[in-house]
Formats: sequence, structure tokens, C-alpha cells
Amino acid sequence: MLDYLVERQDVERDWADHLQEVVDGFTNDRLKSHYLANPELAEPSLEAWRYARELIGQDHPRAALVFAATAIEVGYKTVLFRPIVSGLVHTEALAEVVMGLATEHVGLDRFSKLMSAVLAEFADVDLKTLKRRGAQKLLWEEMKQVASLRNDVIHKAADVDRDAALLAIAVARELLAVVIPKVLRGLKLKLQGGTITAL
Repeated sequence: MLDYLVERQDVERDWADHLQEVVDGFTNDRLKSHYLANPELAEPSLEAWRYARELIGQDHPRAALVFAATAIEVGYKTVLFRPIVSGLVHTEALAEVVMGLATEHVGLDRFSKLMSAVLAEFADVDLKTLKRRGAQKLLWEEMKQVASLRNDVIHKAADVDRDAALLAIAVARELLAVVIPKVLRGLKLKLQGGTITAL
């Protein structure tokens, strides 16, 4: 009888381990599904970042800051947040509805805990500790700072200096050229040009 109970525990443990592998594989496939169905979704944010760099080169810091902030916001919402929300909803028909509701009028902070947890789990990216090389502030804080500066430019016609625009461009670079590719690699995907494909 004791042998039977020990054998049964081993079978249950093996089954639980196998079940976790299946669940992890399914979740990973769901997280990848939105990217693979929309391989060009990074292009608008990359284009806004390119345009911000052009504008700073032409000495238009306000416009450069606005487009760099746009690149950050679109990159965060469209290339990170929306696909992850879609992937976490395991019914395809509901995924689009939930994704739309969750990302309508989303400020950066609204779902930061969810994003931090998912990115840490699947891509080994910790938004709570991530800093650009040489930066004093967390990347997340810099993203919020750029969003605030952009709001001042758009809603108050505020002026910004070249340094503020360069900060925005650097933050956009970190998100689009470092963080997003790392997240994609964690999902066995890659960003080449503006296209997302499987590794």
C-alpha cells in the first residue's frame, strides 16, 4: 500500500510538472499570437522616433520632443501593452474587446504593475529597476517625465530646450531599440527593420 501511495505521488508530481509546461507553452503562444498576427505593429513608433531625430537635427526641439514622446507612448501601448493584454485573454473573440477597453485612454501608470509582472516573468525585464546606461532616473520615471513635457508643449504651448528633446529621443531609443527587442527575444521573436517575426 505504501508503495502504491509513493508511486501515486510521483505520478501526480510528474503530471503537475507536465501541466505547468503545457500552461506555460500555451501562455507563451498566446503572448506571441498578437505579434505574429500584426508583424508591422512596431513601425509607427519607429517612424515617430526616426522623425524626432530628423527634427532635432533641423533644430526643432519642441517638435522633436513631441514625436519622441509619441514614439514612446505608441511603442509602450501598441508594441508592449496591447499584445500582452491580448495574450493574457485566452479566448480569441474576447481578446480584442478586452484589449480595446484596457488600452483606451491608458496613461503610463494605469497598468504598470501588470506590465512589470508580465515583463519580468516572460522577458526578464524589470521596469521597476530598469535604467538607461548613464541615467540617474529609472526608465519608467523618464518616460513619465517626457510625457509631462509633451503635455506642456501640446496643451500650454510651452517651450523646451534641446536637452529635453534629446532626453526624449534617448528614452524612445531605450524603449524601442533595447527593451522591446529584449521582450520579443523572451518570446522567441525578433524585430528586424519594422517587422516582428519568429526567431
